[in-house]
Amino acid sequence: MKKVLSLVLALALVLGVMSFASAEDAKIKLVVYSFTNELQGMIEKYYAPNHPEIEFDFQIYPTDGDAYTTKVDTLLGSDAASEEAPDIFTLEAAFVKHYVEMDWTGDLKDIGFTDDELAVAFPVMAQIGQNAAGVQKGLSWQSTPGVLMYRASLAEKYLGVTSPEEMQAKVADWDTFLETAEELKEKSEGACKMITGSGDIWNAYQYQRAAGWVVDGKLNIDDELLDFEELVKTMYQDDLTQKAGAWGETWFAGMQGVNETLCYFLPTWGLHYTLKPNCGQGTNDKMTEEELSTYNLENGNGTYGDWRITDGPVAYSWGGTWMGVNAAKVATADDAKKAAMHDLIKFFTLDDDFLTQYAADSGDFVGSAKAVETILANGGTPNPFLGGQDHYAIFAKAAALANGALMSQYDATINDLWSKNVTSPYEAGEVEDINEAIANFKTAVAAAINTITVE
Repeated sequence: MKKVLSLVLALALVLGVMSFASAEDAKIKLVVYSFTNELQGMIEKYYAPNHPEIEFDFQIYPTDGDAYTTKVDTLLGSDAASEEAPDIFTLEAAFVKHYVEMDWTGDLKDIGFTDDELAVAFPVMAQIGQNAAGVQKGLSWQSTPGVLMYRASLAEKYLGVTSPEEMQAKVADWDTFLETAEELKEKSEGACKMITGSGDIWNAYQYQRAAGWVVDGKLNIDDELLDFEELVKTMYQDDLTQKAGAWGETWFAGMQGVNETLCYFLPTWGLHYTLKPNCGQGTNDKMTEEELSTYNLENGNGTYGDWRITDGPVAYSWGGTWMGVNAAKVATADDAKKAAMHDLIKFFTLDDDFLTQYAADSGDFVGSAKAVETILANGGTPNPFLGGQDHYAIFAKAAALANGALMSQYDATINDLWSKNVTSPYEAGEVEDINEAIANFKTAVAAAINTITVE
């Protein structure tokens, strides 16, 4: 009897171990690559606790020194179906078009996305995530429409402006924007500048183009860019700017109130992650203890609460992060894994319940037009940093109008060459003839990119 009992217990133990092993083996493994830990944090907080059937392997490679793109290119170019290779990987605005134009990145419909699901995304972000043939290869959990942000106290002091509506009338188009800059110079006796420099308006202005940098394989210089050069040259030579670049000391000094700079063209992330943490200090005890701790500030003199936003001359977009899939891993995945990949990406980019909660938690502007409608219907997002103004209502207008079809995989390189060869020397008078500057630009593009025609 003892022998029988021992045998039964041993068998039960073996079966238990086998059952445990089978449960572990049944887990779906998803390898997720990213250039920051943002997505990892979101998955661990909002998704993983409700999906114990998925085992996540997070690989973070910073964008500094191209470490991320080098790693992804190496794996996808040589051993894309390997266990080490990503199933899902994030794509930054600077290189999203590079990947969506490559066969390495899979069609999201191959993991189950439908046209009805994809229609929920803001068109501008969906367009950026498509290749030239219109295949959807990336979706973003955020939308990054841009607006004009301005110091309310300076606008009232020098221009008599007391509301965002009045300010919008002062910046309704670029001609009016220039007139207001001239008025500001006169009323402030040169103390207050309209913007920090030409780079401040580039991201907005380029969205007025009828077509992007590359059309039918050829370099295209839209006429709007010639108008841009005349505008920034006038502003530079008439001392209407701080004559400084973005991300430098002078640029941040205007946010802190150290110098008087009236306007900044910034997208959604610029509000939360650039302007707000660099506003100097909170005014009138408006900052919460959590905000003070986050930004290492004290209540006192500063520009917190002195900012307002308005549409500006043009709707535009700047930045974003997309989620894409490895085509080789999709091709070898079973139905359960494809469903898991679909569910994860859909949850973060299109799920109404998650996105409304995430917006409430983070203040970030989400990539689903449907979720934004829900947020606005529920009362919007009154923002004390903006004097109670609802930033979601203003951003929603820009998100609906911005044209993502203008972006190409060559933008980062060509934008940099345009700035160095045309904008910087022309506005400063180092090159007097715009045609000479453009000729220099074309030469530089031809040397840097051999896959497009330069005429």
